Amino acid sequence: MQKNICTLTLGLVLAALMTACGGQSTPSVEQNVTPTPSPYRELLDSELRGMDDKTIEDYLTGKGLGLALPAELNGYPGPRHVMDLASDLELTSEQEADIQALFAKMEPQAIALGEEILAAEAALEEAFRTKTIDETGLAAQLQAIAALDAQLRFVHLSTHLATIKILSPHQVTRYNALRGYEEMPANHDQHSGGGSG
Repeated sequence: MQKNICTLTLGLVLAALMTACGGQSTPSVEQNVTPTPSPYRELLDSELRGMDDKTIEDYLTGKGLGLALPAELNGYPGPRHVMDLASDLELTSEQEADIQALFAKMEPQAIALGEEILAAEAALEEAFRTKTIDETGLAAQLQAIAALDAQLRFVHLSTHLATIKILSPHQVTRYNALRGYEEMPANHDQHSGGGSG
């Protein structure tokens, strides 16, 4: 009896609510769902699905892609930026020639590896797109990409290692100040040339 009264009361309350709402039923959960587009949807139309155009261009042109940041941010200058700052760093003609030679050696290696990485990434993406991927193939493709990534990173980082040997300690300090990593000491020796060892 008490159960019937509760059910009847609930029914009356619901009927009153529906009347107050103009006879319309409460919207379903599905009707209230707000779409939340993925931040990656723009990458659907990129040249290589899943990779933005700037990253693709950087691979194709031998840019650093941030791969040498452990060196760059710890006082090991990169040759591209050293060349850009040649005047401010007061490079000698011999230093300029050495830095340019380093860059000329590094750039084609980086470009070749970048092209290989893009080809491997494209193959991985296609395997997923065509639903032809399995765990064995996935493992093999990821290992190949990781090996190429390591080679590319070595090319960039080892060039930073070689660059610092061409510069003097003062030039390295000056480079770091010009790049905004640290302040130039007011009483720092104003000498240039020589290697830092």
